[in-house]
Order: sequence, then structure tokens, then C-alpha cells
Amino acid sequence: MTEQDTGQTKEEAVNHGPLPGNVHAVILAGGQGTRFWPMSRKARPKPFLPFGDGKESLIQATARRARELVGDASRLWVVTNEVQRALAEEHVPDARIISESLPRNTAAAIGLAAAHIRAVDPSAVMVVLPADHAIEREDLLLAALREASALASAEPLIVTVGVPPTSPHTGYGYIRRGASLRGSSYMVHRFYEKPNQERAEQYVASGLYCWNSGMFISSVETAWSAFEEHMPELFGALEKVTAALETAEYEAVVRGQFEPLESISIDFGVLELARNCAMVWSEPFGWNDIGSWDAWADHFEHDARDNLFRGDVVAIESEGCTVHSEHRLCALVEVSNIVVVDSGDALLICSRDRVQDVKLVVDELRKRGRNDLL
Repeated sequence: MTEQDTGQTKEEAVNHGPLPGNVHAVILAGGQGTRFWPMSRKARPKPFLPFGDGKESLIQATARRARELVGDASRLWVVTNEVQRALAEEHVPDARIISESLPRNTAAAIGLAAAHIRAVDPSAVMVVLPADHAIEREDLLLAALREASALASAEPLIVTVGVPPTSPHTGYGYIRRGASLRGSSYMVHRFYEKPNQERAEQYVASGLYCWNSGMFISSVETAWSAFEEHMPELFGALEKVTAALETAEYEAVVRGQFEPLESISIDFGVLELARNCAMVWSEPFGWNDIGSWDAWADHFEHDARDNLFRGDVVAIESEGCTVHSEHRLCALVEVSNIVVVDSGDALLICSRDRVQDVKLVVDELRKRGRNDLL
């Protein structure tokens, strides 16, 4: 069938429809989202909360996009912890759920998913997606993920999706692009952790840096080799877990092998050490990782005084405020640049420039034994 017969160019055909049958989507949904307290709790963390004015949770939106990529729900996986397994089954009932008895950060979570997928299809390609991202232009994200998947299928590369920065944000990691590969793809020159304001401004001004989206695509064999080279302790644990798959001892083996492991992110454990990392320089697709209340607020239109209100709110001579109140009236009088979040059993009030530190409240509650509010 020719392009004329289908009405599509080759490029359009690549950017539409499900990916080949060996591509699996892995959704990471094990975190609590402490900077999103008091709405995000252990019992219902951020990925399982509705976002915006609709009823769809963040993980449901992520799963919907993932299904567009893989087509067959048998190739849709969710990695979560035991506490959140029931929520994962409720929100994504058609996915294969992998629960960690002892969460050990994203490196171990991705490794565990790789062990399961590798046992099903050693030729598989994994598209790893955080569960808690909000996306405005889903078509552009899907196009970037398809390009990344094609690259990872063809080359032994770990590919990420770079998000062109719209501001010198200090709450995101950055990636500097290296040599051009093909299309919108580049080798990664280096990953950078969250910068200060001055450095972030330099990154954005140079035109060489993207935000790190936290999405990673590679074949399972490429990932397996990376764990063997850069994280030998985790690799040894994963080999034992692989041997125990589909046995009655599986849960005990996972717990026994993961307990002594250090909690390390995939960024620190693999990506910052590997020399086979690539990136797709995506078109801007309205990415927001909803990592804190200011990031949440950035996703919505503010009023003429830069306020964002959700719920029953009265504001008098106030500006630059974000308010989320689910249960009662919140009244503001001549205040500016504050965040107020009322979850019913807890009230958060902080300045907008300190929202990244909300996690300190969770740390303090944990010290005080206030498990009812965690």
C-alpha cells in the first residue's frame, strides 16, 4: 500500500497508532508525593488524585496514554508498593500490577519491571513513565515516545524525552544534549541536578539544555546490562528474583533481596554513569510533573491578580495566592504570595517561594508519630 493509498506520509504513520508488539509500557506509581501534602497521603498519594476539573486521576491519564502506545493491555504494567496495590488495581484494572514489598526508589522499581518483562519477552522494549505527570499536548508527547522507542529498538541506548524549558525552573533536573543522531534525537552530553537560579538561567539561555522528564525508554537487555555494569548489588538481587518468578517463594525472595539494598534513583544509579544515554528533543507538549503546589497551580489559568482558587474562596485585596479548599469557605484579606490547602483534617499555609519545602512538614509529622496525617 502506498502513501497515496493511505493518505499518510511515512512520518505520519510512525507517529500514529500502537507501537510494535514487543513494546511494553511501565508506569511507576510507588511514591507518596510529600511536597503535595496535605492532599497526598500514603492511603491516597498524588498519582491517584483527580487532576483539574475532571474525574480522571493522574495515573488514569498516564495509563490512557500508555494504551495508545502499546495497544494491548497485556503490555501495560504498573509498579507500586503493597500499600497502594489496591488503588492501582482500582484505577488501572487492566494493567499487570507489580508490587514492591520494600520500595527502594526508581532504580529497583525499573529493575523489577525489567525482570518481569524480560521473562515474558527478552526482545522487549520498555517505555517507563511516571504516574503523576500532567500533559497538555498528548499528541506531541506520544510522537516523542514513538521516536524514542524506535531509537531504543534499533540501538543499545537508554533514551529519555527532553522537555524544552519554558522558564529557568530550579525544581527540575536538566539534560545537556550532545551529538546529533537522527530526527530529533541526540546523545546525552550530561545530566545535571536541580540548579540554582543563576545556573538555571544560563542553561535556558544557551539553548542546549532540556528539562529531565523522568521518562526512560530502552530494550530490557540494554537496561539489564546497565544494571549489571553500574549497580551490581541490584543486578544480583534481580537475578535471584528472576529465578523465583512464578514460584511460591517469589514474594519472600523479593523482600529478602531488596531489604539490604540502598534506595537509589535510576538517575544516580545508572544514567549519570552510563555513556549510552540519548534523548529526544521534543516539541513543547505542556509537561508538568505536579511536583509541588506551585507546579500544580502553573497548570491552570490565574485571575487578573495572579490568584488561583479551587473550592469556596473569598479574596479581598489579595494577589499571587493559590488556594485549594475542599470542605469549607476560605477567606483571604490583603495577603499576597501564599499557598493555602485545606484537606479537611489538615491545613497548609506557606509562602509561594517555600512550596518545595512542604515535605519538611511530612518529615516533622513522622518524627512526632502523627501517622494519622501521613
